[in-house]
Amino acid sequence: FFSYPQRGHTGTPRGRRTPRRGAGKMNAVATKAKCRAAAPRLAHRTAGASSRVSRRRVTAMAGDTFPRNWLKFNTFPLFTGYLGWTLPSCIPVGSYGNASLFSKMLGSIGSELAHFPTGPGVKDEFWLYMITWHIGLFLTITLSKIGYEGYKEGYFGKK
Repeated sequence: FFSYPQRGHTGTPRGRRTPRRGAGKMNAVATKAKCRAAAPRLAHRTAGASSRVSRRRVTAMAGDTFPRNWLKFNTFPLFTGYLGWTLPSCIPVGSYGNASLFSKMLGSIGSELAHFPTGPGVKDEFWLYMITWHIGLFLTITLSKIGYEGYKEGYFGKK
């Protein structure tokens, strides 16, 4: 329910009084007198400020030095980076007991979800699998993005 603010005795919102007519205006004689009194102080300040001016050489760079569309959003490198890490991480490795890193990570997620309200312990293998898999994923996506943009811009030979 919307209500308008209550009006006070002056007719303004919330009982504020309006200023008297002419209260905010200064007469011309008082304004000139104040300006003349302040003039010597202002002149003194500007003279002191001009003597402290530092002399620096400023070099301006011309043109657009940094491309404004630096992100160059494209989903191709994201998908290739994801597949470039997920598929190799599904290959069984002897150091994981002939299991893959991806299957070990998913298995540890499943075992942690079995006792859901309680989170994984500090020394649980879940953290090792999760951190290893995600570092590899983000590294592969980053390198995929760098390689794809470098290929498009012609850094790796002829286009």
